Amino acid sequence: MAGKGLLLKCNLLGYRFQNLQRICLRTFLSDAYQCDAEWKGRLNNPLLEKLKNENFYGELMKKFQKESKASAIDVDLFSTFVLNELHLDDLEAITQKFRRCPNTIHALPSTGHSVIRTYLEFKHTDSLMRMVDDRLNYGLFLDYYLSNLLMDSFLKQGNFRDAAKVAIQLMLQEEFDHPITSHLALYSCYCYLNNPQPDPWDPQPKPKPVEPVEDVKVRVDYIREPFFDDHFDLTQPRHLIGKTLVGFGKHFLRQSPDSVAYTSILLGWTLFEKHDKIIQTLDTILGSSSKPQLLKEELELCKKTVQESTNLPEIFLENFNNRVNQLETEGFVVPGNVNDILKQRIKDAVSKHENEDIQRQKEQYQLWEQQREQEIERQTQAIEHRKRLAILEAKKKELQEKEEQLHFFDNLDEWELRHEEKMLQKEMLIKQQEGRGKKISSKLLRQAEEDAYFPPEITPNMRQK
Repeated sequence: MAGKGLLLKCNLLGYRFQNLQRICLRTFLSDAYQCDAEWKGRLNNPLLEKLKNENFYGELMKKFQKESKASAIDVDLFSTFVLNELHLDDLEAITQKFRRCPNTIHALPSTGHSVIRTYLEFKHTDSLMRMVDDRLNYGLFLDYYLSNLLMDSFLKQGNFRDAAKVAIQLMLQEEFDHPITSHLALYSCYCYLNNPQPDPWDPQPKPKPVEPVEDVKVRVDYIREPFFDDHFDLTQPRHLIGKTLVGFGKHFLRQSPDSVAYTSILLGWTLFEKHDKIIQTLDTILGSSSKPQLLKEELELCKKTVQESTNLPEIFLENFNNRVNQLETEGFVVPGNVNDILKQRIKDAVSKHENEDIQRQKEQYQLWEQQREQEIERQTQAIEHRKRLAILEAKKKELQEKEEQLHFFDNLDEWELRHEEKMLQKEMLIKQQEGRGKKISSKLLRQAEEDAYFPPEITPNMRQK
């Protein structure tokens, strides 16, 4: 009996633990937000069934090798047909080559979306975030829907690092307007600051260029002055997250100047190590008539970050401490957890805007399917047009050759003039080559002899023979 009771208690504890785990892993967005039925329904198009080709990758690579380009619809179709994890490397190679070819300006909006969703489906998040961050070589840009999908998925997995990276991409693109996206982005940054997992920040770093053994001098037209734009050139995680907090904090400040907005801006400038902006923000808060409030936990993080800094300007630490002490004594600092506040705001934003986003994305999928069909039809017509032109050109050339044969003796004078012009050109070419001290190749001499050949004139005596 005692053993059965102990077993029952263990089962109950295991059940409670599973429930607790489900609660911790609960996402903000519903399953309907993924639009899985509509997304997978694109494969049911009978037109796509006809175009399926097991050697699609090989044919695309031949096009890139032969013509250095491929059509936008071919790349879009290939991204649609990748349904196996083993073909993700092929998808990356095609995406990179297409990005570097002239036809990339005609890229369909569904292509990048398909690449991102495919990598997310197979959970290759390290490769996905590396490609998203390399905009020059891959051209993958996140919209609001994809950003929400990625952040929600990463937060569910406890992957706060990649959720924060998505927020950073939105900051770099200066996309702050969507209510769900903006709150999820801010929440992702705070989650990473509280629990910077997984580690390291860059699991697939770019290989460092091999330094030459000897110094190599290269002549250049001019020397570029070093320039750092404080935006796309940022690489340090703290600076990137700091600027992201500032960007979204300013966005919320324009909507409603509350504790989350001011706290995010102050913490952001602190992580970004913009010391003049830190003092300016503190002065703004102290001088405001509305008496804005700061959250205590995040202010403590600001103080800790400043104390750990090693490159502080002179008198900055004294000015910072004086203003922080004034904030604390005058009641500007209040207890509270920014994550709890953001969680509630995310829930409110989701309840208001989720159905609208779902409907918009379903319409987008339908539109992309129509665009894909139209583009396939247009390319099919273009191929048929080129084939007909090639047939006409071949027929035209054949008729010209027949006409020349039929009227050869009528145009004998013209042929002799053409021959003399060719001979003069060959003689001038030979003189130029000899003047430059270059030898005449045997191939060029043979060509000159062939061009100089003139068939003998057929006389009546020769015909009698």
